[in-house]
Amino acid sequence: MVVSPLVMMAYVVGIAYATTLILQLTALVAVFGVLGVVTWIGYTMVTEPSPPSISDPSELDDLQPETINAQGQTGLREPRFSVIVNAEIGDGTIVRDHVNLYKCKIGRNCKIESFVYIEEGVTVGDSCKIKPHVFIPSGVTIEDEVFIGPNVTFTNDKYPRAKGDWELLKTIVGCGASIGANSVILPSVRIGKNAMVGAGSVVTTDVPDGATVCGNPAKPITKQ
Repeated sequence: MVVSPLVMMAYVVGIAYATTLILQLTALVAVFGVLGVVTWIGYTMVTEPSPPSISDPSELDDLQPETINAQGQTGLREPRFSVIVNAEIGDGTIVRDHVNLYKCKIGRNCKIESFVYIEEGVTVGDSCKIKPHVFIPSGVTIEDEVFIGPNVTFTNDKYPRAKGDWELLKTIVGCGASIGANSVILPSVRIGKNAMVGAGSVVTTDVPDGATVCGNPAKPITKQ
């Protein structure tokens, strides 16, 4: 980078004064410079390790390098970027990295994806799937086989303040329920068994068993 302006200047001078020797020298330097860049690119391409190939797309569901396991199962590494404090995690449950679990209980055969935050006293049943960026505060109970989409936020206080007393309100998600992405669940509600909450909904009241609700506030969808 530093030599290039000098070479260009010498080349201009050579043209101005028709100095053959200067032209030859600058051309030679330019040729060696191009060869050096090409050689460096080739060396980088040869020595750079190639990423592992994935022939079957289903393999993406069970990638191991980012998987952690607080209970020390064989073959899984210890967490590097997660905070897991006094959490009870059932057998067969996979917890991804960048997760915060604090004094909660998670059942068997669950999948807890990255950037999930679960607070003290929360109970998650068996065979649940919790997608990335989900927040579950104290007071929430999630039963078996529940699906929680990405960016779902539960709350536990209707009148939150930075200071002062507050009332912890409980929320229950029934067995087999599904909550769509970006939904907000206000406190003191019950989402019934096998119920479906549409993406982006704000749930303010109880959802009956088997019902499908959506919107803000979430309301049952009328079947035509």
